[in-house]
Amino acid sequence: MDELEITGIVKDKDGIISHYDVKGYGIQNVELIEKLIMEESSSFFVYVGEEKKEVHVRTSTDGAIFLTTDPNGYNKDTLNFLPILDKPLFKRLIEPVR
Repeated sequence: MDELEITGIVKDKDGIISHYDVKGYGIQNVELIEKLIMEESSSFFVYVGEEKKEVHVRTSTDGAIFLTTDPNGYNKDTLNFLPILDKPLFKRLIEPVR
């Protein structure tokens, strides 16, 4: 199984994370990462300071699927500490794809 690092986030117009920057693979949408984790074909991690934390797929109480570093929690915002890639170029590249 591949182990890949998530290094940044892209948020949509509502402020919800829609894409992640995966080291060596560029900007990837949330759905793809969730699918890879659920299929157990890839695992993902982030660094919180110097601590490496695994990324998990969770479902919130309202049924929304999200990524988190807390395997038992329902907080959707645990990856908001990552750098936000909000440059106009990124938005132009991914907006037409949605």
